[in-house]
Amino acid sequence: MAHIALILGGVRSGKSRFAQDLAQKMSGDDVLFVATAAAGDAEMSRRIQIHRTSRPAAWSTLEVAQNVGASLQLRQSGPHHRTVLIDCLTLLVSNVLLSCGDQADPILAEQRVDAEIRELLAACEQWQGTVIIVSGEVGLGVVPESALGRQYRDLLGWANQAVAARSNATYLMVAGLPIELKSLANCVEQAASKIEIPR
Repeated sequence: MAHIALILGGVRSGKSRFAQDLAQKMSGDDVLFVATAAAGDAEMSRRIQIHRTSRPAAWSTLEVAQNVGASLQLRQSGPHHRTVLIDCLTLLVSNVLLSCGDQADPILAEQRVDAEIRELLAACEQWQGTVIIVSGEVGLGVVPESALGRQYRDLLGWANQAVAARSNATYLMVAGLPIELKSLANCVEQAASKIEIPR
């Protein structure tokens, strides 16, 4: 069973850099990098190229915009890597949502994202080694103006919760600094259990 680490953060919080450093410290060049970005326009193509050059050339790369869990299951029959780094859940959820069409039925979109995340987690749990998953934290900003934007925010928030519930460690990146959330949550739960409520 895999050790799963979730790396959350806002834009330019350092989450991808932290995830790459963590993967390299753990496994050196024995890393499978799973990229979920799709080059839909020139700006995204440029961002993808920057990401490609920022990671070690010796790493293996799997570029897949959807059905990541199924792709990982297929890879398990071939050369095995000690660490899998998935960057990122943010784009994966966006890809699934946009595949439902411009006027996506909310129930259908939720079902498809839920199925994608369940399949991903099932594949991660079967991986012998470490799986690092990067995702954006989009619920701390302003409420999106469009219905599609609000739907995306909600879907990604639920996806992050599902992965965090299964993860062994969950980090929140703030200004390039990692804060490990699971240990903090355990401390809070322990402290709360000791509070005596007056009758």
